[in-house]
Amino acid sequence: MSSIAFGGLATGLDTGTIVAQLLELKKQPIYRLQERKKGFQAEISALGTLKSKLAALQEAARKLDTSGEFSALKASSSDEDILQVSANSKAAPGSYTVEVLSRAVAQKDMSQGYDSKLDSVGSGTLSITIDGLTHELELVGYNNLESLAGLINDNVDGVGASVLYDGSETGGYRLVLSGGEAGSAGAFSADFSGLSGGVPPVLSTTTAAADAQLLIDDVAVSASSNRVEDAVSGLTFDLRDQEPGRQIFVEVSRDNEGIAELVKGLVDAYNNVFSYVKEQTGKEGSLRDNPTLRSVASRLESMFSQPLESGLGSIGTFSLVGVTRGEGRLLKFDEEDFAEALRANFGSVRDLFVEREGNEGKMPQLDDLIKSLTDNTGGVFKISTDLLNRKIRNADDTISRYERSAESYKLTLERKFTAMEMMVAQLQAQGNYLGTMVF
Repeated sequence: MSSIAFGGLATGLDTGTIVAQLLELKKQPIYRLQERKKGFQAEISALGTLKSKLAALQEAARKLDTSGEFSALKASSSDEDILQVSANSKAAPGSYTVEVLSRAVAQKDMSQGYDSKLDSVGSGTLSITIDGLTHELELVGYNNLESLAGLINDNVDGVGASVLYDGSETGGYRLVLSGGEAGSAGAFSADFSGLSGGVPPVLSTTTAAADAQLLIDDVAVSASSNRVEDAVSGLTFDLRDQEPGRQIFVEVSRDNEGIAELVKGLVDAYNNVFSYVKEQTGKEGSLRDNPTLRSVASRLESMFSQPLESGLGSIGTFSLVGVTRGEGRLLKFDEEDFAEALRANFGSVRDLFVEREGNEGKMPQLDDLIKSLTDNTGGVFKISTDLLNRKIRNADDTISRYERSAESYKLTLERKFTAMEMMVAQLQAQGNYLGTMVF
C-alpha cells in the first residue's frame, strides 16, 4: 500500500482524509450489496425480455392451432382489373368461370334548376325513405337550397346531398341526392311535398339503382352490391369493372406457401427465444445462474423434440415436416421438405400442428406450456420475479442498516479525532508556556 501524507492543525495529521478513508472501508459491504441489487434488477429486466419473446412464440403458435388456419386457401383471378377474389375458411378448392355483365350502380336524383343556392325551398316537413326506413326532417323558418343539403347530410345515413352548379346564369343550381350504396339495397325516395313558402325541389331520377349482373359457370347471378359474398361459399367477388362477353377464370387452391410462411414464423420465433437464451447464459448474461432460464429452455426443447402422443395423423415429429435441429440449440426449416410433406400427407401434417375433435396437436400444447410458464399466479416467471424482488427488498433493508452504522461510525471518528486534536493543542500550549518561564 502506498504511503499517505497528512497535514493537520495541531497534530499535523489530515484527520478529514483519515476519517473519509476509514469510512470508505466501512462502506464496502454497502457497495457490494448495491452491486448485487443491480444484478437482481438486471435479472428481472432480462426475465421480462424472455417473457416477451415467449409471447411472440405463443402468438406464432396460435396462428397454426386450428384446422381453419392451417387449411388456408388462396383465390386468384385471371383479370384483377375487372374481378378481384378472396377466399375464407369456408371455401373449397376448385375453379370457376365468371363474366361480369354489369356492375351495381347507385341511384342519383336531381332537382329542377334554381338561380341561386340561397333560393328558399320553404319550410315544413320532408321525408327520405331508404330500404323501408323513413327519416322525417323538419324545416323551420327560412331554408335555402344549400342549408337543405346540409340538413340531409347531417341527419340521414345512406343518402348524400350536394348542390350542383352548371355555370348557367339562370337555373344553374340543382339539388343532387346520391345513394350511399350501389344496387337496389341503396335505392331511396324523397318527398318534399310538405314544404311551403318557397320553391320545394322536384326530383327526377338521372341514374336508377341497379343490381350487379354476372354469370358464374354460366349461371346468372344478381347481386345487390359490387361486393358479392354469397354467390359461392367462402368466396368474395369484388367487381372492379364490367365487360360482357369476357370470361374470367377463378382458381381456388390450398395456400401451401402461406402455411409454410406461418411455420417459418414459428421457427423464427423459437430461434429468437434460444438466441436470447444463448446470450443470457454467456459470461455477461444476467440470467446465467437463473433456474427459470434453464427450465424454460429445457421444456421448450422437449416440446419440439418429443413425438406427439395420441395424434390422429401418421406424422408425430417436426423432423418429418422439414423442421430439424440446427446449431446452437436452434431449429432449421426446409421449405421444400415441408411442401413435399403437405403434398404427400396434408392431413397428418395438419394434425401434427392443430387441435380438432379427437386430436390435440403440438401448437395447442405449446400454447398451454407458455401459459403455464408465464402464469401471473404460479408460473416460473412470477415465482422467480417475486424471489428477486424479495432479495432487492432485503438488500435495501441491509443497506439502510449499514448506512446508519456508517453514519454513526463517522460521528464517532470525528469526535475522537476532534478530542485528540484538542488534547494535542492543549499540550502544545502548555509546552509553549513552560518554555517562556525563567527558572
